[in-house]
Amino acid sequence: MLQITRQTEYAIRGLMELATRDNDSPTRLKSLAESCEVSEAFLAKIFQMLSQHDVVKSHRGVKGGFSLGRDPKDITLREVVDICEGGIALNHCLRKVDPCQRAGECKMSKVWGEAQNAMTAALERTTLADLI
Repeated sequence: MLQITRQTEYAIRGLMELATRDNDSPTRLKSLAESCEVSEAFLAKIFQMLSQHDVVKSHRGVKGGFSLGRDPKDITLREVVDICEGGIALNHCLRKVDPCQRAGECKMSKVWGEAQNAMTAALERTTLADLI
């Protein structure tokens, strides 16, 4: 079964929740985790990855928490999937690292490529703003 991990699902859920809140002040991680029904520790790990790519900003201190790093219209689902999943490859022949040696001669590699391109395009054109 081909499936996006829970990490990506929770990242998107957390970003959607964060985007609907007042971005003038950071939102506490505990509040986000409760709203998203995700463990605080797991969401912290996810948001740490997202902050390394400027998708979210981390604010320290008593009034700390998280805010969006960019406008929701500038955050695509493809970017979130790439960050959380380490890229997209429907089949090993499409991997950038250590691809299949038969990819050039295999009839299926073209089909896998077309399917991957369609999925990538859908994720690329869908922004966080579209979801909220």
